[in-house]
Amino acid sequence: MRKHKTPKSRGKLPEKRGGRAKNLQDADEGDPAESKASPPRITWSQTRTERLVEWLEDHVEDRQRLFSDSAQDAREENRRRRTAKNVKATLYSKIAEDIFSVDEDVKFRDDLRAHGVKRYAKAIENRVAR
Repeated sequence: MRKHKTPKSRGKLPEKRGGRAKNLQDADEGDPAESKASPPRITWSQTRTERLVEWLEDHVEDRQRLFSDSAQDAREENRRRRTAKNVKATLYSKIAEDIFSVDEDVKFRDDLRAHGVKRYAKAIENRVAR
């Protein structure tokens, strides 16, 4: 006759989050989801939009890179073409820094400092593409 082995108790398992159980060791540490929390929802107020337009007006070369300067425009203006090879993401981050680092809402400034500009770059890209 076979005896069934009872599994050793490993203590109470933590609740699952996002389909995975957290380690017991992680239970004492801060919630990793908090560090990856999404940024505050951005509503494009007139002030933010004006700051974006002002930035684009003040940075002509970057604006040309962002909107893929055409060869025809460059010829007509008797200058070299400014191409947008892999610089758009950098430009969106630069714009996000300029706009949200001085935002009137403190939660955006704090979130920008805590998590960096990359999370705001997509909002800039979406706004510019409209």
